[in-house]
Amino acid sequence: MAITDPVIERKVEELKEKLPTFELDGKLMYVAEGDLLLEEEQLADYVPHAANVEPPNLPAGPGGEGLVGILQNGKLLRWPPGFVISYCVLRATFRSEREYATVRSNMMAAARDWEETCGVSFRHMAELDGSRSRPQEVVFPVQLVNAGGQFIAAAFFPNDPVSRRYLLIDPSYFSPAFDPVGVLRHELGHVLGFRHEHIRSGAPPICRRNPEDTSQTIDLTAYDPRSVMHYFCGGVGSRDLKITELDVQGSQRVYGMPLSNFRLVA
Repeated sequence: MAITDPVIERKVEELKEKLPTFELDGKLMYVAEGDLLLEEEQLADYVPHAANVEPPNLPAGPGGEGLVGILQNGKLLRWPPGFVISYCVLRATFRSEREYATVRSNMMAAARDWEETCGVSFRHMAELDGSRSRPQEVVFPVQLVNAGGQFIAAAFFPNDPVSRRYLLIDPSYFSPAFDPVGVLRHELGHVLGFRHEHIRSGAPPICRRNPEDTSQTIDLTAYDPRSVMHYFCGGVGSRDLKITELDVQGSQRVYGMPLSNFRLVA
């Protein structure tokens, strides 16, 4: 789609010069915010806009405004209630059986942590791990790509097109500076629709040296420097990338209580 706004067009060109790139399945991808991938046609939606979006009517959260959600057309972006987020781990993309087994195990642990936090459900469709390409039956595949260390792992948001729904692992993942399960907890946070915590004004300035557009976001809790969605920067953050109490509060405002808290009555 052609860009007709000259201001947006200029900002897109500036982004294209600034953002690192790599190829995925023969398509040029732009790496934004350290671990979010954009196709060229998505750049116009990513650049800062002068939007003034009315926040949705959410129940007041403790502590005021932190875990950062995404707004789309004034509504909170999330997967539908009861939707099962399925995935597979493409064994053939990994360099060894050990790498594949490590990512498979860590994905299950990270998914379980979110399931114990709020009302979401993940399903590993292990029978599709032997696929040679993206299976249509899953929401997203997990696969190894060589991005030259431009990210450790990268994911997507619920409103990204099906063609963009990958959770990508760079080889640097296996020489971790961060907890490897925590890295996947962080990426699954994006899959659930949560932005980076450090884009907020309460974060240290060094964490915001490349300002990210916040016009289509909503703060779900108070600023949390140890959030699973916060980078390790400016002397704050955590290399463990654990889900904090404020993360629990914010994610439950979006998805409700963990499904294990409910008991079916015949």
